[in-house]
Amino acid sequence: MATRAPRLTWRRAGTGVVVILLGVGAVVTFLSPKSGAPLGAKVSVLVTSRFGSVLVVGSGPLKGFPLYEFSGDANGTLGCGTTLKKGYDFNPDAAVTMTCTGPEKDLSDGVASDDWPAFTTSAKPVAGARVKQQLLGSVVRARIGRQVTYGGHPLYLFDPSSTPFTPAGVNYGETVAPLGPWHGYWFLVSPGGGQPVSNEATIETATLPNGEKVLAAKEDPNVNPVAVVVYVDSRDHTNVSTCSDECASTWVPVLTTGPPSATDAIAASTLGTTRRSNGTYQVTYDHRPLYLYSRETFFRAHGAGLLATGTAGNGNGLRGANGAVFTDVPVR
Repeated sequence: MATRAPRLTWRRAGTGVVVILLGVGAVVTFLSPKSGAPLGAKVSVLVTSRFGSVLVVGSGPLKGFPLYEFSGDANGTLGCGTTLKKGYDFNPDAAVTMTCTGPEKDLSDGVASDDWPAFTTSAKPVAGARVKQQLLGSVVRARIGRQVTYGGHPLYLFDPSSTPFTPAGVNYGETVAPLGPWHGYWFLVSPGGGQPVSNEATIETATLPNGEKVLAAKEDPNVNPVAVVVYVDSRDHTNVSTCSDECASTWVPVLTTGPPSATDAIAASTLGTTRRSNGTYQVTYDHRPLYLYSRETFFRAHGAGLLATGTAGNGNGLRGANGAVFTDVPVR
């Protein structure tokens, strides 16, 4: 049985110190920056034509590496943990034992079992140009060290810098086995406030195991593109999402950095966007906001990689934390 991620509560324990009390009784600390402290890891901004401005490592041997946040790190839960689990990695024929995250030094030490190494620092993180120092922080995590945070979001590494900028981890889904079963999706990070930054969304059709055609979003576009089933919320209003906070950590909004495109038999006129309260843009279909399920089942393809034509649609009919029922969208 999978171990539930610890629930976190926060209290201020004095100048510059916040104590994090885990539900299992462990205690870690967040240290606020103090004047005169030695400088630590630097975070910079990279301006791209495809994704806009995003955070990258600003100095050292990893300079230029993209920085990511995870949809499952939300509402007091660290969904990307250090528990060993089995899942599909880049080898489609073998189950790999790995953790979601681990210490940054594992990159240089050649340790391959960390799926998304944490971006860590030994002191106060440093803000490069256009990075907001007040949004930079850190959290001490067991078996990881002091992980850098931005706007409260822990930051992770996945792939090296690239020219042109082609981040392999953006819109990468890791939900349940055979994938890394971390229950969520990965995004780049906006310097504006730490909001998730997505790809330009492509909406297409997926084929369910029973042969039915339903609406889907193309996820994992830079490694193994897959038509991932999307859902609508029974309580949403026209172009307005009612799913946020705890609801949105399970039902992840389909985000886009530009006008969404349509393929297959989907009319482009049916697609649009709506601005969420955090400033991100969510894709709509017939004015209904679209979501991904954080425990969506993916299938392996025969031979290599993942089956590109569709996921299981196993979120259909489930209820969200907002009380709504989430359903897939048949395509005729």
